[in-house]
Amino acid sequence: MRISPAVALVLTLACLAAPTVALAQTDAPEPHFGVAGKVSSLGVGIDVAVPLLEHANFRVAFNGFGLTHDFDNDGLNLTARLRMRSVVAQLDWYPFNGGFHVSPGLMLYNGIRVEATMTAPTNRTFSLGDETLISNPSNPLVGTATVEFNKVAPTIALGWGNLIPRATTRRWSVPFEVGLVVTRSPVATLSLRGSACRPNRTNCRDLASDPGLQNDIAQEQRDMNKDLEPLKFLPILSVGFSYRF
Repeated sequence: MRISPAVALVLTLACLAAPTVALAQTDAPEPHFGVAGKVSSLGVGIDVAVPLLEHANFRVAFNGFGLTHDFDNDGLNLTARLRMRSVVAQLDWYPFNGGFHVSPGLMLYNGIRVEATMTAPTNRTFSLGDETLISNPSNPLVGTATVEFNKVAPTIALGWGNLIPRATTRRWSVPFEVGLVVTRSPVATLSLRGSACRPNRTNCRDLASDPGLQNDIAQEQRDMNKDLEPLKFLPILSVGFSYRF
């Protein structure tokens, strides 16, 4: 069969182009890792992800935040400092090969902590346990309170966005995520010193040695821990901007 010069030219060009296309596909750079900056309920953070499987990434998140606030509670002046530090490792699984992902994980370090210092203003009554008291001016009440979480806890999250998009030339994304940290309830510790009196300034007693006031402090601490019980589930809500390298 005789092949026309035009057909021969087309076949020749196709043969020359095929290796070039194949080479271009082979040499296409694979994603190495992705980085995201984000704002979340766990603080301001940075996520770093690497490809693990075709539809899965391994991601580590570093979060931090701090805040100081003054307020009044039951007649006591408190200066509270919130410190949020955490490291979370997650597996991002993309079951539909799109942006939606399921992310089980582990909070490797939970450094969320509240520290408060407290004082009792002169001539102001305050509540302690079941008693109404007033600070003794000659030995005023001062104290501290701390709230701490379990250091390690499992996490689960659902989200949208891939820090390492594969089948696209696009390098950036806007990841969004909601989920929970499942931990034990935080533990509050209350420590007070000084002396307190009845509102008429009689029956002044030392907070460190009087059994009745010690019971009041223990009751106050139990009430604090009861109020903190719902925090065994910490919400995760985050949004950020990521770039693939």
